[in-house]
Amino acid sequence: MRNIVVICVVAASLVAALQVHSHAAPHPTEPGMVPYTPTRLEWLAVELEASYHSTMENKNDYAISFVPKQPNTILVYVQYLNDAPKIQTAIDTGKILVNRTASHHGWSWVKIEVQRAPLKLK
Repeated sequence: MRNIVVICVVAASLVAALQVHSHAAPHPTEPGMVPYTPTRLEWLAVELEASYHSTMENKNDYAISFVPKQPNTILVYVQYLNDAPKIQTAIDTGKILVNRTASHHGWSWVKIEVQRAPLKLK
């Protein structure tokens, strides 16, 4: 009889724990709450953008962005007003930053492309 009571108490505790767990972790109902796991390439682009993205502020006449290009490439995208030598320096620096960040993660598979986009002011 004592064994049956112990089994019932354990079973009731297990059922209660499962109910609490199922209520504690409801399924997301809003689109922004759906879990998403980025690829390594996407993660690298986010890290580079967050750390090194540059805009045309503070007397810069160029902007530099890091964009993932499937399957294994980071695109160093440079928009500029004047094709000055410092644009090439910014591109070279961007490549170095991509290589260093990828190397830090041990990702030797990363390739780099560059795209220049001149801007015309009206």
